[in-house]
Amino acid sequence: MDDRNILILAATEMEATPLLEIAVTGRETTSRAGRRIVEGKHGSQDFRLIITGPGSINCTQALAAELENNHPRLVLQTGIAGVFRETGLRIGDIAVADCETCIHTGVEDPWSPLKNAPLPFDLVSGTPSTRQGVFPINRTLSRHALDLLSRRFLRKKCRVMKGPFITVSTVTATRERARALFSSFSPCMEAMEGSAAAHVAALYNTDFLEIRCGSNYAGIRDKEKWNIPLATQRACRAAAFLLDTSLPGSNNKPDTP
Repeated sequence: MDDRNILILAATEMEATPLLEIAVTGRETTSRAGRRIVEGKHGSQDFRLIITGPGSINCTQALAAELENNHPRLVLQTGIAGVFRETGLRIGDIAVADCETCIHTGVEDPWSPLKNAPLPFDLVSGTPSTRQGVFPINRTLSRHALDLLSRRFLRKKCRVMKGPFITVSTVTATRERARALFSSFSPCMEAMEGSAAAHVAALYNTDFLEIRCGSNYAGIRDKEKWNIPLATQRACRAAAFLLDTSLPGSNNKPDTP
């Protein structure tokens, strides 16, 4: 495949539909464990979009299978997420990840109920932060995306910020858990796939970028206060806008913190 392509990951059909309505799509396949793959073009940018399925295992399998056969210049993860109130972000705001953390990685620390001590080995060779499940993201890419999106959404009453994301397997459902997670990791958003995608992309020496929009606050699951339609629309508009721009894509390993 032409390495000028961008590979887009979305966990669910719902999180990808607004993007597919914006972009001009081409042929579709349902290969590779039944996962939907759409080839499209937005402006002059060719892309492939994979509906990975929710969660780290689904995301890992879908992305690894794709990168075994193709080498895009960039992997772009998009979708919705839970927002941490302490950041000042609101439902409908957008965040760009500057690192991704799998909170379940490491050695249990009896003095810290959530944040683990480091493993005795790197999960990505030469990247010591991965011993605690922390996957750095190319700083040039994340800063560039932040700058572009901040200008794009300036008049939309939509805040755009850059910060750490965390990947969870158990969705946060209490205020106490949300406060403990923020105290341990200082994240701006939580979701279920990002660290898996960042991990696989690093192993395949492929640039990775993650953009999400908040659909709810991390904490008590009061779905009457969620706004999934707004979050999916804005996340997809952000992805489409980035497709329109000249994002860097060096296929180099992410910067280490």
